[in-house]
Amino acid sequence: MAVTQVRAILLEPDDDVAAVLETIATHGTIAVTLSASGKTVCELAVCQDIPFGHKVAVRDIIKGKPVHRYGFPIGIATIDIKQGEHVHSHNMRSMLSPGSKQSKSPTLRPAQWVHELVKSSLKAVGTSAEGAQAMADAITEAHLRGVETHGLRRLRPYIARIRSGGVDGNSRPRVTTRNALISIDGRNGIGHHVATCAAKAASTAARQFGISIVLVRNSNHFGFAGHYATLIAASKQLGIVTSNGQVCVAPEGAKKPLLSNNPLAIAAPLRSPDRFLELDLATSMTSRANIVEAAGSGALLPPGWAQDADGNPTRSPGAALEGSLQAFGGRKGFALLVALEALTGVLCGGAFADHVSSKETALDAPEGTAHTMIAIDLEAALRADAYSDRLEELVERLLALPRNAAADAIRYPGERRWKLRSERLRAGIPLSDAELTDAVHLAKELGIATSV
Repeated sequence: MAVTQVRAILLEPDDDVAAVLETIATHGTIAVTLSASGKTVCELAVCQDIPFGHKVAVRDIIKGKPVHRYGFPIGIATIDIKQGEHVHSHNMRSMLSPGSKQSKSPTLRPAQWVHELVKSSLKAVGTSAEGAQAMADAITEAHLRGVETHGLRRLRPYIARIRSGGVDGNSRPRVTTRNALISIDGRNGIGHHVATCAAKAASTAARQFGISIVLVRNSNHFGFAGHYATLIAASKQLGIVTSNGQVCVAPEGAKKPLLSNNPLAIAAPLRSPDRFLELDLATSMTSRANIVEAAGSGALLPPGWAQDADGNPTRSPGAALEGSLQAFGGRKGFALLVALEALTGVLCGGAFADHVSSKETALDAPEGTAHTMIAIDLEAALRADAYSDRLEELVERLLALPRNAAADAIRYPGERRWKLRSERLRAGIPLSDAELTDAVHLAKELGIATSV
């Protein structure tokens, strides 16, 4: 079968749909390319006209089944969908937009329900109790704090990598301690488990020495960085966490990406035990998922989000998918990103820059991710209560500033997350129909009994 110039981008190997980069007519042929590697994974004969940026089914999808994109469910098939067909509102009920007419109100589930589902799913594929507990903690916290991008939608891809051997679900980190400097070999274990061990080690050493630094190599994706910074902060310490990952960001003037959108998290305790100052940010202007969404809607990207394959700024989602993300803050933001890479992969003695493997291109390949964590014991530095009082004063002065007419509120880092966490612990975690359906389907596939 001859391959035309029309291509479609597949974001994750197990996705059900790919985004078409040019309008294509019925009976045309497209090459489906895996986003991270650029490799053609299959060729499809198109059954219907498909507009630019819209979705094509790369496999048959049964009515009532979740439709996966980015490695997580984006909707439910309302009829049987054949390979090569256009996937849109006529055959899929989208769950990505809360305001959509097709969307149901989210279903509320207790935090314990989410936690038990994750833990049981991981145990069903043979992971260690510690690994299952750590990932369940992190995914549940992601939902409680409103970081849904690192919640249940990640569970299926995580399990796929464990089953394929890309992550060792039973590995235990190897810890080497040299006073306040601790090195951890993650031994390709579950990233959440490795990072939890690192946060606990950092906190323990800081209590003894006043300050500590933990350098982690040979780990995997660990979820959201703020979770580990606040694990440290909960011990009346200041926690600093950063990590590297698979490449997606290019500097100004370069045609290819070299670094990941390395996150930086800083957390410190306020007076109340359930309130923290929590900075948690990635160093790119946006996520790749947002660019694909823009391609699907036909919208232009805001200036400064991405660049094309030739290294030129672009507002075209299709061109951006062929290129790379841009760092926030221009050259200064990219300089921070480089510094974080120097503080993680380079310093930890593990993989760095484009030596970090992509979790998308080969499910059986270890990522080799590196993390760095720093803990400062507040009792040793200033007295913990005195620090929290001073930090509380800073927050109060910030919130008391006069607002302009357009501002509804002034907030400090972490305020929204911890208010949301309190509300969701009381009322339950809202799960979209797609998230809930996919979680229940996954449980059934693994032989786990769970209530809807």
